[in-house]
Amino acid sequence: MGSNNNSGNTNIVKRTGGENMENTVTAANTSTNTSTSDLKEKSRISMLKRSNTFNPDNFVTPQSQQNVSSNVNTNANSNTNLSTPMVRSRRALTEVPVNQQKQPLEKQHHQLVHQQTGINTKIRREPSEVASLTSTKKRSIYKDEEEQEAAEESKSVKKVKSSSPRKWRDLDSDEKTDICMVTEYTDEIFDHLYKRELETLPTHNYLEDLDSPYHLRPSMRAILVDWLVEVHEKFQCYPETLFLTINIMDRFLAKNKVTLSKLQLLAVTSLFIAAKFEEVTLPKLSDYAYITDGAASKHDIKSAEMFMLTSLSFDIAWPNPMNFLRRISKADSYDFQTRSIGKFLLEYTMCCHKFINIKPSVMSAMSMFVARKISQRNNPIWDETFKHYSGDIDVLNDQSFQILCKELINEIASPQTRLDSLILKFKKPKYGAIYYKVYDWCKNQTENDSLDSLFSV
Repeated sequence: MGSNNNSGNTNIVKRTGGENMENTVTAANTSTNTSTSDLKEKSRISMLKRSNTFNPDNFVTPQSQQNVSSNVNTNANSNTNLSTPMVRSRRALTEVPVNQQKQPLEKQHHQLVHQQTGINTKIRREPSEVASLTSTKKRSIYKDEEEQEAAEESKSVKKVKSSSPRKWRDLDSDEKTDICMVTEYTDEIFDHLYKRELETLPTHNYLEDLDSPYHLRPSMRAILVDWLVEVHEKFQCYPETLFLTINIMDRFLAKNKVTLSKLQLLAVTSLFIAAKFEEVTLPKLSDYAYITDGAASKHDIKSAEMFMLTSLSFDIAWPNPMNFLRRISKADSYDFQTRSIGKFLLEYTMCCHKFINIKPSVMSAMSMFVARKISQRNNPIWDETFKHYSGDIDVLNDQSFQILCKELINEIASPQTRLDSLILKFKKPKYGAIYYKVYDWCKNQTENDSLDSLFSV
């Protein structure tokens, strides 16, 4: 009896276990079918989206609804611990009230809020500050330049209509095809140079001001300048380098007291600085020290360089008088002989102690006027074209300018300071032996007392 009961219990257990296993297998198969159908359904939806034929009504099909309901019933009736994948039952998009109305979401939200609160609200998009700034910048980039050009053109047209026709010849227009001449910027460049020359002059003429604490005898400066002319020619530097050297030295001496033993160091250091600014191929530092014959070492020159540049606030961009002389030579049709004489007169003016605080543009105009007189280019001697290209210097009516020209002629005829190296330089055939012609003419003008007649029409 005991054995029969045990066998009966065993059969019950087996039968019960078999039923449970069948239920488990059924649930697993159902979940597998459900997950497979879900994957197929998702792939079908994605294909519809990519083909731009997606319809919310196709999101839930009768087959998927049947799979979901069978899955829910199976999970509810099964008592197994096996973890089966759950299928989330979602509402069809067509069942959502929002999607049933063919209106934008913002408008539906507005209607919903209005129904709840009774307030007539309007959704208004605030303008972004960043977007407004960006659009403003774009307008300034693409439109302001055109407006500015139009305004400038209208101003120029008004100026042409209101002003009388110019009396001078426009010589820059002949060089418009030469890109190296930058004729479109010529007026602006020389306007800047005319302003700049006032800022880079020596504060005063320390040679003729006996009350100046920085007073120096003109003969001492003449020795320095004459030595610089010789060294400058030895190094074969540009004329601009010599002129800048003299300007740096005069500006420093006008505000600093220098002992006699340091004057040669000052002169060679000025040349050292100017060569760096103007030259392409520089002499070596050892060459500068050697040319002083032991008066200055390389260390002394480097130390003096820093001291001088600090005293001048590193401001050495001086408008060179050669630029103004070339500018005036354009009005003279670049006559070779006249310009060669003008170069000698300009160099003599720079070396003479009487013209330390004279502007470079005035010195260039003096040199060109006297050179034209020496070359007998008197037809005309100075017209409106020369006046324009010299910086509006009216030679025939400017009394101060006439006095400077007379002083230059008298100084060449009877020099107060000796400039032997400069005279020997322009006696050479390399420079056309110009000195003889210039000296004879100046001597003749002073002896005949005919300087006043130079400025008569």
